[in-house]
Amino acid sequence: MEPRSTCGSGGCQTCPFSHNEQAEQVANYGCLPSAADILRMKELSGHNWACHADESVMCGGFARYVTAQRPDLDLKVGGLIAYTVWYHDGEDVALAHAGLTQEVPGCSA
Repeated sequence: MEPRSTCGSGGCQTCPFSHNEQAEQVANYGCLPSAADILRMKELSGHNWACHADESVMCGGFARYVTAQRPDLDLKVGGLIAYTVWYHDGEDVALAHAGLTQEVPGCSA
């Protein structure tokens, strides 16, 4: 699965991995989890964060960050954690739902 974009380079402005003021504001409002929260979910569940603008693909900022900073986390394993499920139903439900999705085939971050 290809990541949607490499955030911070014209991708999603509010992506937690953009590390900008807009992203921090959205995280503070509780609209999106922080980058640290997303990484914790990956560590605990093995699932990957989906792009909040297109939940059928992995978040590009997440994929780029993990590839560069956390090579111990395997992007080729796990389902996609959907933003809408996380936001409306909570983290536990989102992680369970991600477990029902297919494994990420051939992600190249």
